[in-house]
Amino acid sequence: MRNRIIALAAAAAAVAAPAAAAPGGQERAPAGEEVSIPFARLGGIRSFEAREDDVVYLQDRHRNWYRAELYGPCFGLRWAFGIGIDTRGSSSFDRFSALIVGKERCQIGSLTRSEGPPKKVRRPRRG
Repeated sequence: MRNRIIALAAAAAAVAAPAAAAPGGQERAPAGEEVSIPFARLGGIRSFEAREDDVVYLQDRHRNWYRAELYGPCFGLRWAFGIGIDTRGSSSFDRFSALIVGKERCQIGSLTRSEGPPKKVRRPRRG
């Protein structure tokens, strides 16, 4: 009986595994699950976009997007032309890492996969 339960669990895992794979062979984490950006210190982060002082969207070298929520506001993030990363000695960027904006160190609270930054809404011109 025990072997049958283990075999069923293994079969279920084998069926679910291909669904989690992204095109190109990279595994994708389910939405909302904490992830890391590998090789961030070696050019793994391609670009960033921030519209708030406590959320930033990061794009890796494979053009995958990530949403990083900060523990608090990171003043100047919305207007920054560049940011630094502090991975604390690791080559991966994750929720234990920090952003450097100017002279401020901004701690990451959560890092999850994203479809990218929300689209900008154009407001009609008055006049």
